[in-house]
Amino acid sequence: MYNHFQLGLRYIHYYLNASGRKGHGIHSPFIFQFITKVLNDEKDYPEYKIVEKLRQKLLHDQTVLTIQDLGAGSSVSGSNKRSVSSITRNAVKARKTGQLLFRMVKEYQPKMILELGTSLGITTAYLSLAGPSAKVVTMEGAGEVAALAARDFKSLGLQNVSIV
Repeated sequence: MYNHFQLGLRYIHYYLNASGRKGHGIHSPFIFQFITKVLNDEKDYPEYKIVEKLRQKLLHDQTVLTIQDLGAGSSVSGSNKRSVSSITRNAVKARKTGQLLFRMVKEYQPKMILELGTSLGITTAYLSLAGPSAKVVTMEGAGEVAALAARDFKSLGLQNVSIV
């Protein structure tokens, strides 16, 4: 059995020497392409700034919305009233996740994208900007949240998004 220090050294050695991180040793052409062109793509796309500017705006928005929760409910609040900033902090996908989805759509250029749970539309914006020729259909059960997302889609000029 290894002590904590030895485990730490073994992990660092593995991390520095593992060949799978960059796609080498991967036999599937699809997975190799996914790792090299999507996961390891470190380009700073201009669309990232557009969506993150929206996220910052929403993080400072103290408007209170009445939430009609059709899912599992909030793990943060027991109330059906939540501020836009609270929803942004607790329910919206992380920047890193949105940017990964952006790169996936940009690489594979699907014709149709279905998103279940629009929330405030941050992820939808990433999807739409990555695939402007794709039809993006997003579904949201809370009317006030959907209306806010629709307003932001319009302000960003996202022509290929329809919200249900």
